Amino acid sequence: MKPLCALLLFLVSLSGCGGGGASGPADAGVGLDAVTGVSVTGADPIAFKARTVLRAVVEGTGTFSADVTWSIMSGPGRLSSVGGSSVAYTAPFVREDTRVTVQAVSQADSSKVGVFTFTVSRAPAARRMAGIYDSVLSSVTSPGGPSGSSQPWPYTLAVVSDTQVRLTPVSGFSAGVLVDVGEDGTLTLPAIASARTPYDEYCIRQYLLGDAASPVAGAGTWDEEGNLSLSWVERLAQECNGPPWGQHWSSEWRTTYELTGVRMPDAPPASAVDFLVGHHPGKYVGLEEKTVPGHSPTTKLWDVPMSLYMERVDDTQMRVRKVSSPPPTIDSWPGIFVDVFEDGTFEMPASTFAPYSGGEDCEWQFFIGDSGSLEPGTGTWDVWGNVTFEWIGRYRHDCIDSEDRHYVTRTRNSFKSEW
Repeated sequence: MKPLCALLLFLVSLSGCGGGGASGPADAGVGLDAVTGVSVTGADPIAFKARTVLRAVVEGTGTFSADVTWSIMSGPGRLSSVGGSSVAYTAPFVREDTRVTVQAVSQADSSKVGVFTFTVSRAPAARRMAGIYDSVLSSVTSPGGPSGSSQPWPYTLAVVSDTQVRLTPVSGFSAGVLVDVGEDGTLTLPAIASARTPYDEYCIRQYLLGDAASPVAGAGTWDEEGNLSLSWVERLAQECNGPPWGQHWSSEWRTTYELTGVRMPDAPPASAVDFLVGHHPGKYVGLEEKTVPGHSPTTKLWDVPMSLYMERVDDTQMRVRKVSSPPPTIDSWPGIFVDVFEDGTFEMPASTFAPYSGGEDCEWQFFIGDSGSLEPGTGTWDVWGNVTFEWIGRYRHDCIDSEDRHYVTRTRNSFKSEW
């Protein structure tokens, strides 16, 4: 029996074989695997519709998985995945500062949980006030001009930037006019002049917002309940050279407008995908960096008009392709797949496309996203059809006949529709 006991003692550090009695230090236990906690870090606060990365650290002793299972405990938004040691969170449009709590549960020990709470900052006032207003427009015109009136009319305030909206319709300004928006709800209508256009074969007309001596044409207020009040001065100047004796004469009418309205509830389409199908003319900006082995990187800036065509794939995904013109022709390239969310956001998943021949013994390969990055492309859409995209694109170019024709380009791209 003693050889057997010796073998057992060697393998499992047992005591008590062959006449031993007291237990030794081997009973203390070493090398135990145990998770002691999970911590989560990230940015706080983050902007509405922004994207941020949250990271979890699983702490403990021994060997264990560093992965966690992610979920949103409270608040809006989306997570890019449910597993892994880090995750990307996308915030939606919010009208008020909104608290969000995300939890990370250790996959090695589900009793160990990390929690992170942060704030999604509300959208700027210019974006919160955008919409269609059930309005009444009153006007008082100087003697000799068109008679004053008071009539109901729907007015639209469309987002131009975080500090400006576009008001339509405005007489004499077919594209509408810009309104500056303060975070306190104050509105300012800058003075502006339309182009001089023929009225008939003898007369030229021009519309002007504001009095000649002031850079401001009007002012108003807006509140969180959607109440809008805006007043402005508009002038109609006319200059004529006409019969019967070629007289030259000019006139000007001055009208004061008072607009009051209430923002109508949003009526988003039943399906965002179906709503967004079609052409989206806009502007493309790309900053390309080209890297050739043995050479310094070179850069090129693209800033050109571009149209994108969005095709329906299924209820939650679209394919985006470039439109070439003239004539308008949808690019034959397979395009980029984009996930569409009902909260007004897009996501362009990081992806690798199959290599293809570029001719002249060359091979191309296209990638969406940086290598190893958690950050896919992102974008936004709204109920007026405005879309934006931002993404990283990479090309690998290899030719067998020249070292200088082996290179990689990395481009930071953006697109904004312009209606």
